[in-house]
Amino acid sequence: MGFLERAIRRGISQGIGNAIGSAVQQAIEPAASQLANKAAQHLDQAAQSATQSAAQTAAPVGGLQGAFANLERAAQEYTTQMSKNMKICSSCGEATTADKTFCPSCGAQLPEQTVAQGALCPSCGKQNTLGAKFCEDCGTKLPATVQNEQMQQANDAAVLAAWNEKLSAYPQWICGGTDYCIDDMDGYCIFCATFDSYASAQQAISQYRSLLLQSGFTQAGKYPSAEHLYKKENGICCHVDTEHCFEGDPNRPSICFSNDEPTGGFEYKEPEPKKPTSFRDLFGF
Repeated sequence: MGFLERAIRRGISQGIGNAIGSAVQQAIEPAASQLANKAAQHLDQAAQSATQSAAQTAAPVGGLQGAFANLERAAQEYTTQMSKNMKICSSCGEATTADKTFCPSCGAQLPEQTVAQGALCPSCGKQNTLGAKFCEDCGTKLPATVQNEQMQQANDAAVLAAWNEKLSAYPQWICGGTDYCIDDMDGYCIFCATFDSYASAQQAISQYRSLLLQSGFTQAGKYPSAEHLYKKENGICCHVDTEHCFEGDPNRPSICFSNDEPTGGFEYKEPEPKKPTSFRDLFGF
């Protein structure tokens, strides 16, 4: 396999990857590989012929450069055609054919629209590149974007409903973000949310600390800190840890909730300093 042929295959693969999500890519991978192989072999042969011709006639090689530049667009168009008969399960993310109503992997009801229809503009009718959020011609929000937003809102609402059961001793999150999640981990609850930027994530965490203080949480223990706030609730210590919330993805902070007591205990007080003693005090003079 020549260098150009390898480059062509990478170009097609990149075009497909830029156009679609991983579920669609996995579903069409066999056919996409065949497309890449055929196109690569064809254009590689064309390149060799054009190079030989140019060497004999001293004429510039023109068409090959344009063909190579359009590979990514061709791959995206091919992917769109393949996706006209494909649906993605909103529950498990598996790809299946458009004739099915329920997901064969998890049994969830499939969306009515195919992947390609999700990129079809409802205003002007343009078939947009898969993965686009807004119409490339008129700027209208595309059906797939609307569907994803609705699914995200439903997910976030469900997580906040679960908050009342798992984290009832703590003020509910009202500080923005999306893609909420509550995970139980060996006596700890971890809440996560995604933000557009690190700055907005920092602002949200600061806002939640203020909400905690308004709800009666305070700094406590031997080493008081604004990043560790505590409150006694029915004799149980409630602890919120925001010290380590940015150690993973800076745009997706995680807050830890637990019943851990602060160092030294919730009611810790600094001991009184010892009074200096003199020789006279020791012997009662």
